[in-house]
Amino acid sequence: MTKKDELRGRLRALFPEESFGVDEAYRTGVAFSTRVPAERLRDAAEACNETGFYLESITGLDFQDTAELVYHLNCYEPKSRVALRVLLHHDQTLLTLSDIFPSALWLEREVHDFFGISFTEHPDLRPLLLPEDADYHPLQKAFGKVNAYHERKEIYG
Repeated sequence: MTKKDELRGRLRALFPEESFGVDEAYRTGVAFSTRVPAERLRDAAEACNETGFYLESITGLDFQDTAELVYHLNCYEPKSRVALRVLLHHDQTLLTLSDIFPSALWLEREVHDFFGISFTEHPDLRPLLLPEDADYHPLQKAFGKVNAYHERKEIYG
C-alpha cells in the first residue's frame, strides 16, 4: 500500500466521502483533495504527518463571501501530492500547524502578510515580506480596486 492510499484511508475515517475529490490522472497536480472543516484541520494535519507527508505550501483564495486556504502536502513517492481545503470567514482565525509541521512557521506568516488570515498560538506573526508598518494585505480582493470579485459559488458552483 502506498503512503497516498494509507493517507486517503485515514482521512476517509475522519471525513465524509463527499468531501473528497479524487484525480487518478493527476491532471490537477494532486492525487486527491479533501474539504476539511477549520475545527478539524489539526486532525487532518496529524494524520498527514503520521503517514509521512510534509507540508509543501499554503495558499489562499479570497472570495467576496468567504476565504479558502489550500494546504499542499507531499511525500517522497511519485504522484503523491494531496491538498487539504479549508473554508473560512474573512475574520476567522486558525490554530497554527507549526508544532506539527515546522515549515508552517514561514508559510503561515506569508498567508498572514498577503491575506490577513491570523493563526492563533503562532509564535511569530511579524510581517515576512511586507514592510513592518504595512496596514494592508495585498491579496485580499478588498485591497485596491478589483473588478473580478465574486462569491465562491459563482466560481465553483
